[in-house]
Amino acid sequence: MKLKHFLMIGGLLVLGLLLGGCASNLSASSWAGMTADADNAYIAGGPFVYAVNLQTGAQVWRFPSKASTASPFYATPALTSDGQVIVGGFDHKLYSLSAQSGLQNWVFDQAHDRWYGGPLVINETIYAPNADYNLYALDLHGNLKWTFEADQSLWAAPVSDGQRVYLGTLGRKVYAVDAQTGKLAWEKTLDGAILGSPALGTDGRLYVDTYAGTVVALDAASGEIRWQQKASAWIWAGPTLDASQLYLGDSNGSFFALDTASGQQTWKQALNGSVLSSPLSNGDTIVVGTEGGSVYFLDHNGKALHTLTVTGKVYTTPVAAGTQVLVAQSGDATQPILVAYDLDGAQKWAFTPAK
Repeated sequence: MKLKHFLMIGGLLVLGLLLGGCASNLSASSWAGMTADADNAYIAGGPFVYAVNLQTGAQVWRFPSKASTASPFYATPALTSDGQVIVGGFDHKLYSLSAQSGLQNWVFDQAHDRWYGGPLVINETIYAPNADYNLYALDLHGNLKWTFEADQSLWAAPVSDGQRVYLGTLGRKVYAVDAQTGKLAWEKTLDGAILGSPALGTDGRLYVDTYAGTVVALDAASGEIRWQQKASAWIWAGPTLDASQLYLGDSNGSFFALDTASGQQTWKQALNGSVLSSPLSNGDTIVVGTEGGSVYFLDHNGKALHTLTVTGKVYTTPVAAGTQVLVAQSGDATQPILVAYDLDGAQKWAFTPAK
């Protein structure tokens, strides 16, 4: 049965989701994607991609030189070993930028839709998921190696063990494809759209959650279900994994941990808003943000260590950068889009783009 859900997420209306079914009419998020290396944070923040110095919070560069409202950037950038920043735009193009200068190296323009999910770079191959249903495998010069066509749009970065690439779709499918050839190894249909990246464990399991509110452990070799667990509401972001627990949140503001072996819930915290991004597991600390404008620092038993209030909504997964935690926030143009905190929750710096 087709259900009409009206949900405002970052000023964007989500219409016509088939809960527990195909989500072909779902509208994508429009919040920043972020990653970091030893020197800079790289944030796809709408009209520009920014490089921000991790020590000072100052802008190093931005791309392009002039903003275009027709082709904003929201997909999480990926970094390569040879100093490239790979980022996709709403103009259907995948760009390679110099991490040092922000200058354009090359452009891949063979996709037919927007880039919502960030690419994965592994073994000198770029695996880039596009809303046109295709996973594109490119070399580091932007040359196409192969294409895998899925059943529906791809909105999240895939994961890989080096032998296979695993990806989820809005059509409820999980695919495993050969990393070298793109040949299908297996596919599995779940109960709802898959909007976040899977998590791949060292235990040979692939952990996936769905918009129907189900968390599933699949055998990575065969795709067979090992266990599944229901959340209290729908889930947007993929889970985060450590040695023995999965961490994730749902639209009711429930944030919880599941035992990876059994799928049983080990603890749960009620937060002040919907959890629409994956948490960060950083050493002894878990960091998660909410649509309600809070950032929680928890230990691995769910105990609250620090709770911060930010000026915007947190839709982006926090990023660890040395002894800092980077938090991107969505708000008006006068507010910072990126804030750095230490592990005690003290603010180090904030970055507000120049007009």
